[in-house]
Amino acid sequence: MQYKQTIKNFVNALADYIQSNMNGSVVIMGDNDGWGKLIIEKSEIVSINYGIYRGMQVLPELAKLNEIRFMFRPAKNNEGDGDDAFASAGSARISSEDFFTYFGHKVPQVTDFVADPATIAVQTSTPVGVDKNKRNKKHTLGSFREKILIIDDSVIARKAAAVPLIEYGFDVYEASDGFDGLGKLEKEIPDLIILDLIMPGLDGYKVVDLLKSNEKFKDLPIIMVTSKDSLMDRVKGKMSPTDAYITKPFKEGVLLKTVISVLKA
Repeated sequence: MQYKQTIKNFVNALADYIQSNMNGSVVIMGDNDGWGKLIIEKSEIVSINYGIYRGMQVLPELAKLNEIRFMFRPAKNNEGDGDDAFASAGSARISSEDFFTYFGHKVPQVTDFVADPATIAVQTSTPVGVDKNKRNKKHTLGSFREKILIIDDSVIARKAAAVPLIEYGFDVYEASDGFDGLGKLEKEIPDLIILDLIMPGLDGYKVVDLLKSNEKFKDLPIIMVTSKDSLMDRVKGKMSPTDAYITKPFKEGVLLKTVISVLKA
């Protein structure tokens, strides 16, 4: 569950989910301990409830909140998941246009992402503790199963990276900064790390140094991500002991193609 987000963050995140053609439910909890659920199906908000409120009644209640926590749960196979089907929405029904217009946000347009056919069949890297003889896999679209850790202090940036990866079957989990990322690594080792360069406290370069000096993590593939795009930054990023270096905001498909390319190496 996300923590201490503003309503603006929440609305922006919903727009990202819809623009990425995701289906599923968003569990929401307000600062007054009220909670509810918003359902996205076929790239449309089809129902919403919060506490005792349903549909359009929810919007003014959400607008009163000082902070909101939320978590997106994608539907199985990115299709309706039974209990969340819009047919059962009843009085909680609402439209995307009503929702985004109320909060002064432009109604998001759906983007249909099409993967480069050359990236669909890949050979994956060997996860820690896995026999190298078992490393060869052939994937079909949407069947990826590798675990990816995203370390970034920006909630919006984490979601922008996570949504397309989840859509194509990757198992994604997140860390809010360098220290949180190291803590997550002690509990669960991913197949690949997507690491932001600029973070407070412990930046991406320091995280890389710590990982590469640790026998347990030194072979983990790392993709360095940054919003800094000067020549010096690009040179420094490419010279770092990471497997790839890309700048954000990402062009459509760049992150996914980079992830697959690194796992294939």
